[in-house]
Amino acid sequence: MIQYRGRFAPSATGPLHLGSIFAALISYVHAKHHQGEWLIRIDDLDEKRCKQTYVDSILECLNEFELKSSEPVRFQTDRITRYAQAFNTLETNGLLYSCDCSRNSLPCGPYPGFCRHQIGKPLISDYAVRIDTNEIDLTIDDQITELQGSDAPGDFIIKRRDGLFAYQLACAVDEHIDQITHVIRGIDLQESTIMQRFIAERLGYRSPMYGHFPILLGSDGTKLSKQTFARPVDLSHPGQSFAAISRLLLLNDTPSHKDRPNVWIDYFLSLDNLISIITGVSEANTLSG
Repeated sequence: MIQYRGRFAPSATGPLHLGSIFAALISYVHAKHHQGEWLIRIDDLDEKRCKQTYVDSILECLNEFELKSSEPVRFQTDRITRYAQAFNTLETNGLLYSCDCSRNSLPCGPYPGFCRHQIGKPLISDYAVRIDTNEIDLTIDDQITELQGSDAPGDFIIKRRDGLFAYQLACAVDEHIDQITHVIRGIDLQESTIMQRFIAERLGYRSPMYGHFPILLGSDGTKLSKQTFARPVDLSHPGQSFAAISRLLLLNDTPSHKDRPNVWIDYFLSLDNLISIITGVSEANTLSG
């Protein structure tokens, strides 16, 4: 039986910020508490948004913060052939259909199914491709929160109009290739869990266990993310970022912000109830900075 294998998979669209470090730290600690392995995968499929300078920055940052992969770093761009094989399997099984709906033509919420009449027909080049989710399972046996389900995502895109394989397909295939047993990530990705697990099931993969923790919000109440231009962490002072996280979690007797990152990592690993602490101090699955 495969032992615990977790992962952290940042997109190469910008440097890491405090929310990124928080996510990496929680998944790392969860893996180590289960005597497991922890891998780093770089999500770099989108060539227009992903840059090598961001890849270098991310890997340098994780190294400086003593968050190190158990195995060589993985890159999605090395797996295009595997994504294509998975896509072809789904197509052969009659699950895919072409969609020419523009984003502006769609209402908010799940895809309303305007192009479902294309199910069963040959795929059309230069169209986006969606997957039929009529039989999707919306329940989640979450390893962290009490959440047990998610809203229906509708038929989602697995191949973009520009030919790029979508995040949901790539991620489902990645977990299978890397034999990931546990995916520990932010609550904002719960809907992605539903979609990725559905793809995995349709491909005959064994799905990982999933756990979702509260996300960090900035002082303005928005999620800390690259899209909202969250400030990058200071690589030269990792202790300051770890100290900021400890303050958000209302932790006492912590190392100093001047201490080296390995001291902080040992401290977080010493907290057997870290996950309980996180969920205990959060409000509506968020932590405000």
